[in-house]
Amino acid sequence: MDKRQRNATQAAPLRKTFIRDTVRGRRLSLRAWRFLTTIGCLLLFVFSYWIDLQLLEGTLVGSRFIGLHLIDPFVTLQVFFSHHAIPVNMAIGTVTVLVAYLALGGRSFCAWVCPYGTLSEIGESLRFRLIEKGILKKGVRLPGSVKYFVWAAFLLACFLTGILVFEIFNVVGIVYRALLYGGLLSLTVVLLILLVEIFVSRRVWCRSICPVGATYGLLNPVSLLKIKADKARCNKCGVCTVVCHVPEALAPVFGKDEKAVYIMSTDCTLCGRCMDVCGEDALAFSNRLKNIV
Repeated sequence: MDKRQRNATQAAPLRKTFIRDTVRGRRLSLRAWRFLTTIGCLLLFVFSYWIDLQLLEGTLVGSRFIGLHLIDPFVTLQVFFSHHAIPVNMAIGTVTVLVAYLALGGRSFCAWVCPYGTLSEIGESLRFRLIEKGILKKGVRLPGSVKYFVWAAFLLACFLTGILVFEIFNVVGIVYRALLYGGLLSLTVVLLILLVEIFVSRRVWCRSICPVGATYGLLNPVSLLKIKADKARCNKCGVCTVVCHVPEALAPVFGKDEKAVYIMSTDCTLCGRCMDVCGEDALAFSNRLKNIV
């Protein structure tokens, strides 16, 4: 794929990426379904708060689903480093979430649940349009490994200060608190990060900074749900790497042997953009459990 084709693929209008042509006809793309799930999740929280639905209460940082506690694992780590103990309900809620994402695929939280992931994709689409028009240049790219230093730095800050330092910057918590409880001024933090992603570095928060995503990513190698690549069908066109914001995660697809491979990278969010654009249907979700039983 030459540079012109790459730019055209990346700069495709966002609305056109919501439909995918398949052998069965036109269908909603996985991106469209992801946008619907993140919005739907947000609305469940909003309705539970504003009309006392009592189905999904709290925020994604800490919530209750029909009375069952659900806690973000990185919040639990912050509590432990800040207070050197973990309350029983928090431990139960964290284990519940970890078990769920062991089944559903580690960083799938980032693509299918996190509201900032959706905002980031919208910003990414705008960035590509500006690059295509020559208004912006390609920009800088931080290594994905930076997020583990950020992860450790925030936990160290929690240990030294006794407070949950990251929650001041946690875009997930900010978005939910602003929509549920007010305080729209705090959304300026989210806006600033989004502007950096649009004008400076493509999806840098999700790829290279967010410690929440880094925590979920640690589950990727052992989680059951994976993207599986049928290398016998792959024609090595590379279009999947063009749309993926962590194209290095797809490196196993382009190996010399023809064996099917699972995408094991801790950076893969299972967003399915690679599947949406693959004309050979070489990529698909696969549950590794069926290979065990």
